[in-house]
Amino acid sequence: MSGEAPTLFVRRASGLVRTVGPFTAFMIVFTHTVGGGIHRLAVIAAYQHPAAFVPYSFLITGLALAIPTALVYTMLGAMMPRTGGDYIFISRGLNPTMGFLASWGFWFTEVLSYGIIAWYSIDFFVGAVTAAGIALNDEGLLATAQWMATTEGHWILGITFVLIFGAIAYLGMRIYGWIINILGTIAIIGCITNLLILGTWGLGPMGAVNGWGSLYGAGAYEKIVAKAFEIGMAKGNLPIAAFDWGATIAAGVGAIWAYIGIVSAVFVGGELKSPGRSLFFAQVAGTILIMLYYITLPFLVYTSYTVPQEVLAKVPGALDYLAKNNIPADRVYFTALYYYLMNELGADGVAKLLGVPSSHLLPPRVVTSFTIPLVPKGMEWLQILNGTLVGIVLLKDIPAFFVVASRMIFAWAFDRFFPEMFAAVDSRFHTPYWAVTLTLLGGLVGVALTAGGDWAAAADTSNLYQFAVMLACLAAAVLPYLRRDLYEKSPYKWEIAGVPILTILGLWGWAANFFFFYVTTHEIFYYWGGYSTDIALQQSAWMGIGALIFTAFLVYNTKRGIDVRTIYTEIPPA
Repeated sequence: MSGEAPTLFVRRASGLVRTVGPFTAFMIVFTHTVGGGIHRLAVIAAYQHPAAFVPYSFLITGLALAIPTALVYTMLGAMMPRTGGDYIFISRGLNPTMGFLASWGFWFTEVLSYGIIAWYSIDFFVGAVTAAGIALNDEGLLATAQWMATTEGHWILGITFVLIFGAIAYLGMRIYGWIINILGTIAIIGCITNLLILGTWGLGPMGAVNGWGSLYGAGAYEKIVAKAFEIGMAKGNLPIAAFDWGATIAAGVGAIWAYIGIVSAVFVGGELKSPGRSLFFAQVAGTILIMLYYITLPFLVYTSYTVPQEVLAKVPGALDYLAKNNIPADRVYFTALYYYLMNELGADGVAKLLGVPSSHLLPPRVVTSFTIPLVPKGMEWLQILNGTLVGIVLLKDIPAFFVVASRMIFAWAFDRFFPEMFAAVDSRFHTPYWAVTLTLLGGLVGVALTAGGDWAAAADTSNLYQFAVMLACLAAAVLPYLRRDLYEKSPYKWEIAGVPILTILGLWGWAANFFFFYVTTHEIFYYWGGYSTDIALQQSAWMGIGALIFTAFLVYNTKRGIDVRTIYTEIPPA
């Protein structure tokens, strides 16, 4: 038996290789970020929070949170270009225990989110297959779409997507990078089709009214509005309200979830060819581009689907109801009414109302259900293309989530604070294969979690994301003073009046993210309509397990004679 003391880290080199260039780094950010948050949660946000103006939710969170946070992570990532992201930043810049716990919570967010994405994506494909079935008059396609829309269909397809991308993840970053680039390019085309359709036909006079009439027969749009008002006024639960800033901030939960991923390139810091340039291009320029899309898309959707005065005037009691409740007429959104009616009557009831088979109905919670009807007759190919491409927009998120989540496990294990087998790297593909396997299993749990409700899953995961990024921002604020040795290595040592810009941005990011941490926490407690501790208890148990693991490895490593304190004063080897 050798008497040689263990090395500080698991190995003297990580075993990972620098194969990721600026374009792939941007695609990791884009594919991780743009997906279900904007194309699904932005649509249902007006139903969850009727008093919100959703484009403002995405604008505020983008300016207050996304851009400052992206700048902080870019500066920290250029300073410490190692795999593991904010686990490295917080553990080296602030406190090792908080670094592990923040990363532990964020891993929960990541690994469940890609399972959520797998679930979300199916409704988009349902829309595409439904549009194809209607256009081709193919009952087989319509029946397939109907099965896909069931809980069973979601379970089977969601698990299948997770398993496929999990298997590909074993092939390493070079191959995975190509897949991310290809899917990302397809996704950009899908996003453009959304803007093209909404801008061309949605903004025209009575564009949505005529579109729904074309797809489901004359008067379909008016029938949905009238029935929703009839039921909602009787029950007093119409999803319509005057504008309110509080609701707009609360709707920001969906926006926060939509922005998760803007800093994902730092998690492969040890695999970036040129960290400083790649991170700035991917995370800062990428976040600005994404924010522009996030503001434009909901603005076009809610403008196109504001119920016209002409339609409201024909609904018995509608204008009186709005006047009585001080609700401006331009606050009535068809998207929320359609979702409401599907909940109240079910698909069979809405289909009966419209006089079509229920298999012809588009799912109410995805943006393509409000782009596809706008496409004129004779251009059904565009309906199918739009639905399919936007489905891929969501599906393409999964590889990036896989990369980020598996690299966090690798970083813990490389520091000896997780079973060391998870730091093992395949010699051929340079993949942390055990970390990938554990990430795959977590994604399957994410599929199950989403069955409990879209908004609950988003609030749950957004809350833990906020916990991680606010601590990373705090680490950035104090790092120039507590770890001058690290700060001196940064290529971005800009200052204002002698104060590092990293400190200024870090303080802002800490405070702004702390505020939205409360916003997401409120959603967690009140998601079920009243005070409920279900999700909070689940999160507390998870974070308690994280604290137990860190403490156990602290004791174990100390007994082995490993200098734990020094581990967290050094940057892991590349």
